Amino acid sequence: MLTELHIGVDDTDSEKGGCTTYTATVLFQDLIRRGFKPSDFPWLVRLNPNIPWKTRGNGALAVHFFVDEKQIENVQRVALETVERTTVVSTRGTDPAVVFLKGEVPRILREYSTRALHDVLSVREARVVAARAGAEVHALIGVRGMIGSLAAIGASLDSVENTFEIIAYRTRENLGTQRKIDHDSVKLMNAKYGNATFNNLDPESGRILVSPHGPDPVLLGIRGYCPQDVLSAFDEVKLSEEVERVMIFKTNQGTEAHLRKTRRAVDLKPHQSGTLTGRVENVPRVMRGGHVIFRLMDDSGLIDCAVYRPTGSLAIAARELMPGDRVRVGGGIRGRRDGRPTMNVEKLEVTHLVEKIEYANPMCEDCGARCESMGRGQGLRCKRCGQEAENASKILVRQQRHIGPTAYVPPLRARRHLARPDPVTRNIFQHIARVEEFQLWAKDYN
Repeated sequence: MLTELHIGVDDTDSEKGGCTTYTATVLFQDLIRRGFKPSDFPWLVRLNPNIPWKTRGNGALAVHFFVDEKQIENVQRVALETVERTTVVSTRGTDPAVVFLKGEVPRILREYSTRALHDVLSVREARVVAARAGAEVHALIGVRGMIGSLAAIGASLDSVENTFEIIAYRTRENLGTQRKIDHDSVKLMNAKYGNATFNNLDPESGRILVSPHGPDPVLLGIRGYCPQDVLSAFDEVKLSEEVERVMIFKTNQGTEAHLRKTRRAVDLKPHQSGTLTGRVENVPRVMRGGHVIFRLMDDSGLIDCAVYRPTGSLAIAARELMPGDRVRVGGGIRGRRDGRPTMNVEKLEVTHLVEKIEYANPMCEDCGARCESMGRGQGLRCKRCGQEAENASKILVRQQRHIGPTAYVPPLRARRHLARPDPVTRNIFQHIARVEEFQLWAKDYN
């Protein structure tokens, strides 16, 4: 009798190397070679990006297979051996864990996964959820990795909006060296598949974004809206080094899933993610270095909002805000300062703008030039023709606002994995595809 077995993996990576997506790829491909049938693409699930002890993009992985009851222990053994083999266990901060769950994913685990996008979850709660869900937890060192492993299984990427990423991995002998990718071919690929893929390069700086810079085994990753598109885009890129293996992941990247929780200022806690709507309370302050700080009021209280200079156009837009403007901000919560929380803003949506009205000298009725003051209480005089108006005074003039009712986001180089590719809400469809159609694990890259 076949049972669907879900395997969650997290925290096998470190700053010195290793990569949880690589671990999941090795496991997925090994199980395929052993004759087991997957029920979906492997899942790459990005969790709350504001967790301070995360490594890189805070991603957890899950793979799903149909397994005969008699083979479950064998599959579990393969999974644990794979995690041990691909983890640098001597690295501080690496805390790998594997979670196994048989059958349908229960509601408590799906709800837990949703919270892992927005909140800071404890190991104690993870233990309770695992027990109630009937999940089996294996920790190699500590148990912190069980949080992401559980959340990856409960992510429901088979029923919510999702995107895809194809990742190519380096051979062991190339780790730590400069990646050999033809940047011109990436630009050509982006020109050809720019509407089907996203975050390939930054249009402002021309920086290539498909390739990381650290010691991890990822050579490059291309994100898009369906598996065939990312596969075709990958085939367009010219590589000058050997590829060990390639995998397509189903993922929540580009869906803005971490900003779907509506928050209130009074309830905010450090490291949470979410969205808050309110009224701008002060003229934004531009700090040394170009960072912008403004205060927002909702129906529960005040919150400081910080927009940092590297966010480019987002920081420029924040400078133009005025008291009374209505905005919706999304981002992560920093520790409290002066009794108030601070939100690090990664998205700013302007919903209402107040009129910008200033006092100005009127124009001369005779020649149309701007008038100037002749002194307090002495009226105005035209700069050009000298015409005097003793009883004239300044008038109210509506000034142009340099921002509009729209959404502002950072340039691509400064966006997070979960950020939407476009500031305008885009319909990212749930792509229905059989994993058997994209058998990359069968392709020989050696």
